This record gives sequence, structure tokens and C-alpha cells, in this order.
Amino acid sequence: MKPISIQDIILATGGALLSGDPSQTVISVCTDTRKIVPGSLFVPLAGENFDAHKFIPDALTGGCAASLTARKDITAEKPLIYVPDTRRALADLAAYYRKQFAIPVVAITGSVGKTTAKELTSAVLSTKLNVLKTAGNFNNEIGLPLTLFRLEDDHEVAITEMGMSGFGEIDLLAKIAKPDIGIVTNIGMSHIEMLGSQENIYKAKSELFRHISPDGTVILNGDDPILAAHRKEITQKTITVGLSAGCDLTATDIVPKSDSLSFTAVYGDEKVPVNLAFPGEHNVINALLACAAGLCLGISLADAAFGLGAYIPSDRRMQLIDCDGITIINDCYNAAPASMEAGIRVLCSYEGRKIAVLGDIKELGEFSKEAHTGVGTFAGHAGVDALFTLGDHAKWIAEGAKNAGMAEESIFSFDDIDELKKSLGAFIKKGDTVLIKASRAMALERVTEFLTTGQNA
Repeated sequence: MKPISIQDIILATGGALLSGDPSQTVISVCTDTRKIVPGSLFVPLAGENFDAHKFIPDALTGGCAASLTARKDITAEKPLIYVPDTRRALADLAAYYRKQFAIPVVAITGSVGKTTAKELTSAVLSTKLNVLKTAGNFNNEIGLPLTLFRLEDDHEVAITEMGMSGFGEIDLLAKIAKPDIGIVTNIGMSHIEMLGSQENIYKAKSELFRHISPDGTVILNGDDPILAAHRKEITQKTITVGLSAGCDLTATDIVPKSDSLSFTAVYGDEKVPVNLAFPGEHNVINALLACAAGLCLGISLADAAFGLGAYIPSDRRMQLIDCDGITIINDCYNAAPASMEAGIRVLCSYEGRKIAVLGDIKELGEFSKEAHTGVGTFAGHAGVDALFTLGDHAKWIAEGAKNAGMAEESIFSFDDIDELKKSLGAFIKKGDTVLIKASRAMALERVTEFLTTGQNA
């Protein structure tokens, strides 16, 4: 982070200096006293069940150069800046800092696939540009500002991931980031509990468009019917990717394998082979979205293909693990109905017994039973040999699989993860392939840890 003076922080946030020297500078922004960098600005956040204002003294003695505060009853010798709302001040300061850099910003949103699309876009852009990207899933009103504060003068492009659970959230994030390129992966069912319909999910995601520069570009998954239906409403230039007729950037000769994926990217008269070192036919779309972002920034399809071929997925995202003759597809970072079905497709591309370990998909509200049952039906028809479920909602996956014809003696449902691990450990044998997937809240990486180390995580 480039140094920012206390005076500039006051200007950016509309704050008032309670103590300290306004000419001092900070070189980092911190919201967690466990991650203090000397010279940081501490931003104490408050929620329903916590208030970090009590840590201001510790932050200032622990190396922070200054702190924001929404309370005037705190005293300090170091700079203390009063703002009515520290969360809002964090956003305002990040927006101010982003404006110091005349570089393109790519914003990625969608119901599923955001992080994979972000990583693949980074792989493409990194072939020619110095890239800053969102770390992990720092995609909310706290994570996105912290990402932007990592910008340095040598960065040539920033890739930001934007998540949401309701209206207004993408609007705030996009207002901070001011993107030049927007990517929407799809409109699924994630957060439908809050928004009530996929059409409302689109409306919430499309808040992004109003903040993309007029001469910017919106890149859409053209195979998504809702995105395709709304394309003409978008005022910026649009690029669609997909397998549907009429998409601008498409793919042919798709060859999905158990551990890899290849296809030919087609853009106009240009055709370039792409080889991915990870499985999942659904990743064709993610790769095409990344290629489209590259084209917007002057990166050829050939260079994009080179970057994609070098990418290896991060931990817990379609990670293939060979564990003493058992193949584990570790994809337990998060889940939605569509991504769970995609994982089942990958599982069923393997020889030997195919075992699915599936947990609850969160935030589906009144659609939960239908969605989980649908996943189970898909698993039953796809050829899954055994199904282990964890959680109340995942029992509907078991019900759907049974109704689809899966043998009842091959279906096991659990409320306790330790019981699941014990049963699964006794069931699996060499030659099996095991898919592990659920919403992040289910923490199914504990199953992966158990299978790979024999230890309870």
C-alpha cells in the first residue's frame, strides 16, 4: 500500500481528528489486531455481537500508527479519527485509494464459479500484466476494500470478486472498485432464500453494470438464459461466451477427462486449443470468461491458453488427491445445486466405484427441499455407486437418489460428522473415487483431512 496521510484519510472519510498529528502517514489498513503491520491504520468494526472499539488501545500499542473510531470517549496520543460509521469509512477510504491508480479493474460476480473465474482470469492476465487479485474469497464490504489497499504502483490490473446476499451489496462494492470490465458467471439459486427468485438475483447482480465505465465491457455467460434475456438492456459493450448459438466466444472439440479438460476456443476466425490441468466440463465457461477478459486487455487467445494451461486449482476447489489408491475430489469450499451436479459429473467420469459425500447447501430457503432432492435425483441417474450425506437438508439428496433408483443399502445419511467419517472409512477401498462437497458452513474438509491423514480434524 502507498502511504496515506492522516489528513487524506480525514478527507476521504469525512472524519474529524480527535488527537495526533495530521501529517503522519499509514502504510496499511487493518481490521484485525492479530494481523497488525507496523504503521497500520486500525479500523474497528462493530456488529450485533461484537465491537472492536475495545481493541483500539491494544492496536495502537501493538504497532498501529492511527485508528478510526465511531466513539468519542476513547483517548489516545496517536492519531484518532472520528467517523460516524467505521464500516462506511472503510469503504470510502478504499474508494479514495482506488482512484489513485489509473489501471483497469475487473469485477467478477455470479451465483457460482466466481472464485474459479477469478483465478483463471488472473492466470490469463498474468501472462502479460502484473495482477492484483482478491485473496481467497475476500469478496464483501470488508474484503474488497482490504484487497484494494494492496494496490501498488507496479500493478497493471486488479481483479476483484464481488459476492452478495441481498440488494444493494454489489452496488456498494462496485461503487468502491469502479470497474472497467464486469464478468457475470451465471444466475443460479445461491441466496435465493433472501431474494425470493432468480430474477431478483439477477437484479442484485446487475447493480454492477451501473458502475462500469461507459466505454467498459460486460462479459456474460451466454448459456445462462436469464443473462441472455437481459443482454440488450446493458448499455456497455457486451461479450457473451458459451456453447449456445450466437455467443461471441465459444468452444468446440470439448474432451472432458477424469483429471483434465481440453477444448478449442473459437473467436471469429481464430481457433486455439486449450488444455486445463483439472477436470470439470463446466470449467469450459469459466475459462472462456477468462479468455474474454484477456481479449479486452490486449491478450491474445494463444497467450490466454498458455496461462490457462499453467493454472493449478487451489486447495478445496476440484483438488485431486491420490490417497493410497483412493482418488479424492476435494471440492468442499462451497456449493450450489448447479456446482454440486457439476462435481457429480466429474466423479462419474472415473472408473471404479463412485462415492459422493455431500452436505447441506445453505441459503436456499423455501427452495431447499426441491433443490436438494434434484441433486439426489441427478446423482441417482448419473451412476453414483454410494452416497453419504451430512445434515438435515442433505437427507433430501438421499431421498432423491433413492427415488431415482439408487439402492437403499448404498445410501447413508448422518447428522454427526464423526459417525460419517467412521462409516465412510470402513466402506471405501482401493480403486474408489470420492467426491466431497457441501456449503462452506458444513466444513467437509474435515472428511478430506480424515481420509488423507487418518486423523480427526
